[in-house]
Amino acid sequence: MSATEFNLPSPKRRRLTDGGDNRDADDRKQQQATSDSKKSSESSTDQQLYTTTLPVPPPPASLESLGAAILRRVANVSDSGVGGAAAAAGDSGSAPASQNDSDELADGSDHFNVPKFPIQRIESQQHKLERQLTLDTPAQAQPVLVDDIDSHTRSVQFQRVIISGDSDLASSAGVDEDVTESCSHLVWAMHVRQRYMRLAGQAFCATTARYLCRSTSGVNTAVATTTSSASTTLQVPQSSTSGADAPPSDHLLQPPPQPHHHHHHHHQPEYTLDSLPKDSLPINLSIESGVFRLTNCPATESQFNCLKIPYVDKDAFVTEHKILIALTSNGPLKSYCFRRLTCLQSKYQLHSLLNELTESAEQKLVPHRDFYNIRKVDNHIHASSAMNQKHLLKFIKRSLKKHPDEKVYVDRSGELLSLKQIFEAMKITDYDLNIDMLDVHADRHTFQRFDKFNSKYNPLGRNHLREVFLKTDNHIGGRFFAEILREVMNDLKESRYQNAELRLSIYGRSADEWDKLAQWALHHGLTEFNDNVRWMIQIPRLFDVYRRHGQLDNFQTFLDNLFRPLFEATIDPSSHPHLFVFMQSVVAFDSVDDESKSESVVFDHDSPEPAEWTESQRNPPYAYYLYYLYANLVPLNALRRERGLQPIVLRPHCGEAGPVHHLATAFLLADNISHGLLLRKAPVLQYLYYLAQVPMAMSPLSNNSLFLPYSRSPLPDFHAKGLCVTLSTDDPLMFHFTKEPLMEEYSIAAQVWKLTNTDMCELARNSVIMSGFPHEVKKRWLGPAYQHEGVLGNDIRYTNLPNVRVAFRFENLLHELALVTTANPRSRAHSGHSGLSVPAAMSTRTKSMSVLFEDEG
Repeated sequence: MSATEFNLPSPKRRRLTDGGDNRDADDRKQQQATSDSKKSSESSTDQQLYTTTLPVPPPPASLESLGAAILRRVANVSDSGVGGAAAAAGDSGSAPASQNDSDELADGSDHFNVPKFPIQRIESQQHKLERQLTLDTPAQAQPVLVDDIDSHTRSVQFQRVIISGDSDLASSAGVDEDVTESCSHLVWAMHVRQRYMRLAGQAFCATTARYLCRSTSGVNTAVATTTSSASTTLQVPQSSTSGADAPPSDHLLQPPPQPHHHHHHHHQPEYTLDSLPKDSLPINLSIESGVFRLTNCPATESQFNCLKIPYVDKDAFVTEHKILIALTSNGPLKSYCFRRLTCLQSKYQLHSLLNELTESAEQKLVPHRDFYNIRKVDNHIHASSAMNQKHLLKFIKRSLKKHPDEKVYVDRSGELLSLKQIFEAMKITDYDLNIDMLDVHADRHTFQRFDKFNSKYNPLGRNHLREVFLKTDNHIGGRFFAEILREVMNDLKESRYQNAELRLSIYGRSADEWDKLAQWALHHGLTEFNDNVRWMIQIPRLFDVYRRHGQLDNFQTFLDNLFRPLFEATIDPSSHPHLFVFMQSVVAFDSVDDESKSESVVFDHDSPEPAEWTESQRNPPYAYYLYYLYANLVPLNALRRERGLQPIVLRPHCGEAGPVHHLATAFLLADNISHGLLLRKAPVLQYLYYLAQVPMAMSPLSNNSLFLPYSRSPLPDFHAKGLCVTLSTDDPLMFHFTKEPLMEEYSIAAQVWKLTNTDMCELARNSVIMSGFPHEVKKRWLGPAYQHEGVLGNDIRYTNLPNVRVAFRFENLLHELALVTTANPRSRAHSGHSGLSVPAAMSTRTKSMSVLFEDEG
């Protein structure tokens, strides 16, 4: 059978059997005709060895022509044999799916479960004809798999799991009002994320955007705020397409959508120190309320109009952020999301049982490609721990032998010390050094102890060794760190198929940090490895520490140090030449620190402006950091777009520990995230991350040593449900043993969770898609059409990922999006507006959340 069908109550299906007396008379005539055709077919198929499924033509208009069609049908089967059947199957596979294809799927006959003996095949074919003739053919083709599935995906042959009646129930008037309101909340949340992604030039799932655009022509969030801050009336928008206003059937099967071409998908110029842009944009720069503002210089002509630059509304974000947090605790919405996620996981289990061999067979037909030689990107890895402990030990020993008398460190008294003097003070020789003495590997003592984990960055427990070997700004100009990083990147280059996005730190304590980092990277030739390595900038959330040490006056100074050099370099490259060249290799910003720290304040309408945040005892909350990073990336990316440069996106650590609402903040502002463990506790956010296909780089070995045992990692469940997840290493120095830590991560996951080759190839493809490598590079790695949706975006010759798996994922996503975007509240037909007031329970919950925030503050 080509479809494992679960028959749920469906009004349309019931109507097929309700016809009255006239229908019964017609059925008796058709059954008589079928009986006559059986006798005719027996004589013409006795010598046939076997038969294969052929498309079933629509019933003729008259009973006489019906009998003639049956005779022609049986004669064609007996004459065509294997070749004719195969040709017919090939023709039907390349054409758009028709009602005949849908009937084949619904009837259960396919190319996988053919009866073993000839007599069984003949009888199976005849029974199929009987079922076709005893059912009335609808006037218009009805979709079988999902409401709006693309024809190129339906052409992929595999055993599909079909749950009939979902779409009918979603659009019927008798559906539970909680379901319709839950779907409207989900649609609102996806619209809000889409708006924030577009504002900053970050990615948003094209399939989700297509369904949101189809479901409503415009979504407006009406927030009526009264004089009392505790009484807030919230309105959540609805999709405008009801069951009665569904698009016509000719919209169900449409050509594959064209990919969304962002500005950074065009070929970008490669600038060097000798070929910087000569022009300087006539733009004035200022900072207001923590966000940089751009204005055109008076009496100058410029094609770049600063008035068109969008800016983020802080009050609107705070309101939407509160609504989203409140929705995560809404009971009916939690129940609905949990049911849908459970259904997705069950579908995957059935798909694996039915199609695992088919996927494996498809992979075996691809020459040259296997898991070892497909592209994989380590999306989450810190540069200071990118090497394994054995590599670091050998490098320290080698440096101690080659440069024993080189002055490398200035102690607190101002005395210059050589490597030999440092180790003599510790009474250690190069011969004494071993892995155990280095003590950089995480163990059971670091579990739930982030403070002890941070101490592992200090080799031999000495902070000055970390400064000598793992810092960019020290007495020797970060030479040792650059040398060991070059060795790591050379290993990646030799492996050819492994790539990384290394994170370097910018602390925001001084305005010259950017220039020092850029000069260090260019001086040591680290940008020469751009084919294998891209850079991310991690920003520790340590403002309170800097404030206590007198390094910063307020939070706005912190933001000024972070962003002013970037704006100046983009406006006038000659002002920061090294920084301008280096920023071509930087793809994202990250926000890092221990998420499990308690937050004593909450980002609210009454939160201090950055210039007024001067407290040294209270660190700004997670949402505060992310909002101001995002808000400044919006105008910065507008400037970079003017220069033809790739945008810098926000990809923070999120959901590793701490409160769940960090994931709500990232859903609104982040292009993708690292970790995401806490999604297992938040079904609403988990379902939203699925619907919007927000990428996540997960590190189960890292989590195993810090926060969550490996056996409890949610990665296999997330992968089964269809979330866009991949594997990453985080800190090979602390968690891995081999020279190829990314392959080590994949191998352990495959062994523990019994991942198939298809699973690992899917994870690897996700890692490339979510990475910041340029469009032209991704075309070489994934195929020239990788941006297309569904099967057309997958080239198995590059990815080794079977089209069967891609079609399965794509059909599930279309199905879920169709359910969510077509379920409309019944009150919409009477209200006449596009917004739906949040139910009283939701309003009460929102009020209680506001009170909770005020109490915590």
